[in-house]
Amino acid sequence: MKKLNIIESFAQKQMGSANLEIESRGLFKSFLSKWLQVVAMTRFPVGSKFRCAIERLRGVKIGKHVFLGGGNILDRARPDLIIIEDFVSIAGGVYILTHSNPTTPLREILGPTSHKVAPVVIKRGAWIAVNVVILPGVTIGENSIIATGSVVMKDVPPMTIVGGVPAKEIKKITPYNKP
Repeated sequence: MKKLNIIESFAQKQMGSANLEIESRGLFKSFLSKWLQVVAMTRFPVGSKFRCAIERLRGVKIGKHVFLGGGNILDRARPDLIIIEDFVSIAGGVYILTHSNPTTPLREILGPTSHKVAPVVIKRGAWIAVNVVILPGVTIGENSIIATGSVVMKDVPPMTIVGGVPAKEIKKITPYNKP
C-alpha cells in the first residue's frame, strides 16, 4: 500500500495543478487508458473499426456502425462516461470532454462546483464535423449535425443543426420526402 502511495504522489506531481483521477478509475487503468488513447487518436491510415475497438478498451461505450476519424481525443481521464450510439459519425480533430478541472487557485475561488464530471451522450445518427469540442454533461440529439469548429456547451435537440462558439441552433432538419 505504501508503494502505491509513492507512485500516486509521483503521478500527481506530474499532473501540475490538475487532480489525478485515481479514486474513480484506478492508477493502472488510468495510465493504460492514456496509452491506448495515443493509439486511438492517431492520424495514420488505420480504420475506424480499429479506433472504435481501442476506444472500447478504454471504456467508451460505442454502438454499431460508428465512424471515428483520426486525431480525436475522447476524454483521457473518464472515457467511461462517453456514450456513442449506433450510426454516429465523428470526423477528425474532435474533443469530447467528460470532466472539467480548473487550477488549484480557481478551485479555491470558485468552490466545489467548479470541478465538473458528467457524461456525454451522442445519440443515434448524429454527425459531428471536424474540430468540434463537446463539453461535459452534453447530450447530442438523434440525427443532429454539429458544424465544423463548434463548441457545444449545452444539449442539442434531435433533428437540429448547430454551429458556432458557443454552438447555437442554425435550423431544424426536415425529413426528405421522396417524390
